Amino acid sequence: MTSSEIDTYFEYHNSNMRLLKIGFEEIRNQIKNLYRKQNKNGNLIFLLPDTDTEKNEIRNLERSLSRILSGIQVSWAEESIKRLYYEKNLLSDAQRNYLLERPALDQRWYKTLKVIFCIAYDLVPTGDEVCDTVNINHEQSNLGSELVGQYFNLKSVITDYLVPNFTLRNKVQHGEWEFAFKPKFSKEFSQDLTDKVQHENLITTTSRFTIVNALYQMLIDLGRFKSDSFKIDSIMTPFEYFYEGYMRKINFEVQKIANPELEDFISETVQRELRGMNYRRN
Repeated sequence: MTSSEIDTYFEYHNSNMRLLKIGFEEIRNQIKNLYRKQNKNGNLIFLLPDTDTEKNEIRNLERSLSRILSGIQVSWAEESIKRLYYEKNLLSDAQRNYLLERPALDQRWYKTLKVIFCIAYDLVPTGDEVCDTVNINHEQSNLGSELVGQYFNLKSVITDYLVPNFTLRNKVQHGEWEFAFKPKFSKEFSQDLTDKVQHENLITTTSRFTIVNALYQMLIDLGRFKSDSFKIDSIMTPFEYFYEGYMRKINFEVQKIANPELEDFISETVQRELRGMNYRRN
């Protein structure tokens, strides 16, 4: 591809991501607004008993919107990796085509990490631009255990926090919003997948969104810096310099995914709205 064509394709994917972000924020705001919703008597619905019909209807709407939000988040992860392939001065045509042709989204993320890591540390073998013959684990004597460990840490983030959501997106897209079934043909009910689908909510999905963005930037820092002219620290690359900060951010979001504390978030939102209502009345 020419430089102009690469720029054009980047803008195409960037436009897709702008719309996805608008949709993500709109659905997220709709969910938040549910927690502040009042009934016709002026009472906050989320302060009503759990047995209340109106509250149950709102909670069903909350779950439905949460499934849509989860689907948008994975679409964001998919467009993110596509846009990455058209970042300036990052990949060759052969590398880009190879990564685009990976059949599954998880494989795109894994292979992209490997190829970009190889580019960053001059591990790309002659005649093997896509680094199929490279074993990163064998590079410890060359790069040191810290850098190799950072590579595998990022791979683990993809495995533990992106890939599971790719699977859930398939469940959501096939309409399994409340009860999920085992792949490939959904013949058998799966309690495990059902639990995972029901675990996703406003907080977990927002955290996954943030993790994707952090990984994206780390890959850019890793692959596009090709000299020793980093002004902040002349002996480090941007990836190495910002690594700990990004990992703190990722680990913070990981903790929220594990313990999203949605009911506490709802309670805080409701109490803020209640204080606002009392202030306006007085």
